[in-house]
Amino acid sequence: MRVVFHIHDESMWITCLANVKNFLEMGQDEQEIKVEVVANGPAIKGYLNGSICQKIEHFIQTDHVTFSSCQKAMVNQGIKESDFLTKIKIVPSGVFRLVELQQQKFAYIKV
Repeated sequence: MRVVFHIHDESMWITCLANVKNFLEMGQDEQEIKVEVVANGPAIKGYLNGSICQKIEHFIQTDHVTFSSCQKAMVNQGIKESDFLTKIKIVPSGVFRLVELQQQKFAYIKV
């Protein structure tokens, strides 16, 4: 099972992370689980939040979950990769990444 969670609203991080947790729990018997969380717009500021990044680091350790940030949003908001509090994959465009993943048969969930 493959799923991409799309987060655009910074206030939705707790909900997003709860959805990822629930998905992983329900899919634990599946052979292939892949999750990517794509943040764009104001949501990329979640990667600057210590408590959110603590939870993200827990998910990253599972090898099933990737978190990515839209580089265009980073430029627009004056955020550098070194500002992030945890290891995040930088993608040139969040919207383009969402399309790429859907073409790779990832289910799309808007948070």
